[in-house]
Amino acid sequence: MLEAIQGSYINTKENTNQNMAYQDAFFSGALECCHSQLLIKELAELWFLDIKKIMRPSSYAVYLSYANKYILPHIGNMQADTFNAEILSSLLGEFCTGINGEYEKLSQYTVYLLESMVRSMFHYGAEKKLIHEIPFGKAEFITVKKKEAVPLSELEIQQLLYIVGKQGKDLQLQVSVPLYTGVTLSELCGLKWEDINLETGEIHVHRNIVRIQHNMPSESKDMSETSTVLAECELPENMCRKFIMPEKLCTILKTEAYGRGVQAESYVAGIDKKAGRKKRIPVPEDAPDGRTLQYRLKVAGEKAGVKGLTFKTLRDTFAVLCLQAGGDVYSLAYVMGTGIPAVCDRYGQWMVKTDKFLKNIV
Repeated sequence: MLEAIQGSYINTKENTNQNMAYQDAFFSGALECCHSQLLIKELAELWFLDIKKIMRPSSYAVYLSYANKYILPHIGNMQADTFNAEILSSLLGEFCTGINGEYEKLSQYTVYLLESMVRSMFHYGAEKKLIHEIPFGKAEFITVKKKEAVPLSELEIQQLLYIVGKQGKDLQLQVSVPLYTGVTLSELCGLKWEDINLETGEIHVHRNIVRIQHNMPSESKDMSETSTVLAECELPENMCRKFIMPEKLCTILKTEAYGRGVQAESYVAGIDKKAGRKKRIPVPEDAPDGRTLQYRLKVAGEKAGVKGLTFKTLRDTFAVLCLQAGGDVYSLAYVMGTGIPAVCDRYGQWMVKTDKFLKNIV
């Protein structure tokens, strides 16, 4: 169904020009296709052409394989405007239990990935005014409990990294460090360049910056005022850890450190002066404010099509990707600075990868 674009995963200049010409022809009506009669398989082909420029070839190949095996055989010939949340829910429910014995029961991660693909596909169609927007509502098959994690999909990760990469090195660091190391927002704020060995790729997480309140004397003798300040604190010994960072993150850090000539005592997540807000509260010198970082992440997430993005989501994404790659719970708990029971409690549904199809293509 996607034979026209499945042959090559390398985004050459020639292929890119052909893809753009195809999309332009479609949007201008040269393909003589009425948008109200657009089939889901046609929408999928346009969507794949659009995401090819930002996805890694290996991830792009996995998405194509999923579409051809699980999505398009069941809904590919449906008109896109007739699709709705009930049909999506029914399809995902069958994947969770197995479809008439034709497919084995899929894992939580695969069902989650399929749902994110379909939602992204229809979001693209509505954004390009090919179809009307379809209100899918809250995801039904991703989590069972509120405390369970919902990570970003591979496409959302690539879209986010593409957006922050265009907006400045400081924002790129503020997103990449928690995404590739799993540090919390407070630990990210407290991380200094002296904590990173760029030669060995080792990172030492042992400090955070927290917001605390204390009472200040007021002009009135009988009253006091509450003041909020940021304080730099050492982590408890059982939460301190050292580990080797992924090579991709090391490359980003080296580019920034050698290009800007950073000071060892400066903060990794420090905000460029032109981008930061004027601080109205006393803080350690040049210390990043977690609220400002969260606001910038939320804005970047919206531009990437991920609403309500938080640093907790980045941390969850790191954990789930580690588990799906075959990481063990003990090592993950150490790297994240938490206990094994906490990891099992939050990421239990992501630990087992049972899909034979997934094993064959990854």
